[in-house]
Amino acid sequence: MICLLSFTSIPEIGAFKFIVMGGFSIPAVIFFLIGAAVCHFENWKSVFGVVLLSGTGFNLLVIITFICLQLSADYREYFPDNKLMYFSDYLSGVISMIVLAGTGVALIKVDKQKMSNKALNSDA
Repeated sequence: MICLLSFTSIPEIGAFKFIVMGGFSIPAVIFFLIGAAVCHFENWKSVFGVVLLSGTGFNLLVIITFICLQLSADYREYFPDNKLMYFSDYLSGVISMIVLAGTGVALIKVDKQKMSNKALNSDA
């Protein structure tokens, strides 16, 4: 959801969209913390990394769908007033997706490295 909000371009709100994105991320963080607490915070880095990567992948599919809709002649015929015109801030959208996907990959790698170091130390 955060990635999709970053693609919106509404001149009236300007940079306020980043505050809205932060507000929308609060419930996600709360539910992640609840889930991590239920599992006693074991392997939370890899779990959070997978959540970020899967969310980014889902948002990528939605964005491809929006782009295909905008390119479709049938869509322009049935909806001439272009309801998706506010979905056009590709720079901030791509940057937020790269940041979230990069954070997810980094968390998975850090946790994997920690697990391999733990395995090496237990063998010695």
